[in-house]
Amino acid sequence: MKKTVRVAIALMLVAVMALALTACGLDINKVAGKWHVKTINGKSAADFAAELGTVEAGVQKVVEISEKETSMTSLSGVVKGETQIRSNGIEVTLDGALFPFKYDESSDTLSYTLEQDGTRYEYVYTKGDFDFSAGSAPAADEGYAEEDYSDYEEEY
Repeated sequence: MKKTVRVAIALMLVAVMALALTACGLDINKVAGKWHVKTINGKSAADFAAELGTVEAGVQKVVEISEKETSMTSLSGVVKGETQIRSNGIEVTLDGALFPFKYDESSDTLSYTLEQDGTRYEYVYTKGDFDFSAGSAPAADEGYAEEDYSDYEEEY
């Protein structure tokens, strides 16, 4: 009788543990959709780009997340990888690099840290898209002169 009770208790504990572990994933609906870079190392994407002497589109990335696939778009193109849901975010492998995105529910942001050439970069994403065509060149009213070549004739 004691043996039967012990086996029954052990089976119940295993069942409870198995049920507890199945509910540990993030709800994909919280992170599904498009996200763009909000800050890099605590600076806005535009300010970070200005420090590098480039336009915002040069440092901007858009991540589109679905239950099965995640894509990252930048000026250099689009890369795709499989979405792995974790308890505190998602993991995606893009071009052989692992991107462990952490989801912060209180600020509704995604973030990851990247080490590159001995420098650490912390990217924070917010929901929304980014128009790369509009952000790829400085506007004329931002203090940049726009060249007028309307009278230019090429000699052959």
